[in-house]
Amino acid sequence: MHQTSSLECRPATPVHEADERARARAWAERLYAERRRRDALFPDELFGEPAWDLLLAMFIARDKSQAMILCKAYKAAGVSDTTGRRLLDRMEEDGLITRRRAPRSRKMRIVELTDLAVAQLTDYLARGV
Repeated sequence: MHQTSSLECRPATPVHEADERARARAWAERLYAERRRRDALFPDELFGEPAWDLLLAMFIARDKSQAMILCKAYKAAGVSDTTGRRLLDRMEEDGLITRRRAPRSRKMRIVELTDLAVAQLTDYLARGV
């Protein structure tokens, strides 16, 4: 019988959680890329789910440890600044995102998914593969 030492190294995140996150990110990247490919082939604004596009882009950025500044978020969702602000206001009210100032800029703002949004997206996306 093998005994484990209390000094044995264990991963900080259980393997199954890391696998689930990897599957979720891979699926998010495929969905987002497919949506951009579709948008390139058809007339502007024929399709539209900017909230979903934004959630996917933010999920991918978070998993890559990349900050999502507001203008990048609007571009990811394919919306104007005004529409993007309304969309983010709604997502913030629903507890899906938070906004904060960028560390080294008085003007730049960063938008991030909440833990709730990450958990829901991971659960949804990990089952999609």
